[in-house]
Amino acid sequence: MSNFNPKVFPLIGKFVELPRDHVFAFVIELEKSVVVVDSTLAISSSRELRNLAESFNKPLESVLMTHGHPDHYSGLDSFKDLPILGSKGCLKFAQEEDIRKAPTATYLLGDDWPAVRTFPNEIIPDVFSKTFSGVKFDFKDFGPGESDSDGIWSFKSNGIDHVFVGDLISNHTHNFFRDGHTAEWLKILDYIENTYDNRAQFYYGHGVASVGTELAVWTKGYIKTFISAVKKLNNPKFPLSESDQNFLIGEMKSYLPNDTLLFLMTYELNETVEDLIKQL
Repeated sequence: MSNFNPKVFPLIGKFVELPRDHVFAFVIELEKSVVVVDSTLAISSSRELRNLAESFNKPLESVLMTHGHPDHYSGLDSFKDLPILGSKGCLKFAQEEDIRKAPTATYLLGDDWPAVRTFPNEIIPDVFSKTFSGVKFDFKDFGPGESDSDGIWSFKSNGIDHVFVGDLISNHTHNFFRDGHTAEWLKILDYIENTYDNRAQFYYGHGVASVGTELAVWTKGYIKTFISAVKKLNNPKFPLSESDQNFLIGEMKSYLPNDTLLFLMTYELNETVEDLIKQL
């Protein structure tokens, strides 16, 4: 039996707004091969990710996708020669996102955005396992959450779970609500909290890794704060008034008093709030 323990190496790629470097992808060094989780946004970042993966002088086996937001799939351009594993929901959502957001990404990133995007090319079931270099990786797609289709990859090493949650949990950054699935998102966070113990190592799409489920609880609090803030609006009209927008931003910054990725929370805020009110 091998004594080699898998090692996880993060790479922080470019984003489209300040702070520009805040998209995390991961290289996992196994005993005889390498696996990558997610792929960053910009071509320059994905090339750095590929270089990191190749630096171990071991075969690259696969890229594992957590979900289909552009800052996680567009870097697949640098890995199109590999099996790219994603669920049917991940592929569908990524292709839909590409139609909606490619013009904006092209404008913001220019030549650092691939002219032709690459998508998952090996579609896997919503519950799936695959072994790489003797290590079993488990996948579960939960459906709608932070995006329209959110999946978690995990493996065990020395009895400790290593869990790649994409954007379902954030490490003290503001969150993206535009896809409109707050109720489902909260249920997924309940699952995470109830499934993993406080030794589990979590890896996030935005923010440094941490141990334990504390940040799942923190992210639930962030989502509930947003829902509560929307409920406090007094007969809002659309588009929202400046005072209503400032109120919502103030409520979120009272929960998280920084501006890290605040633009994600305010993205299409009018539409987000209008849709949420219909759900409440």
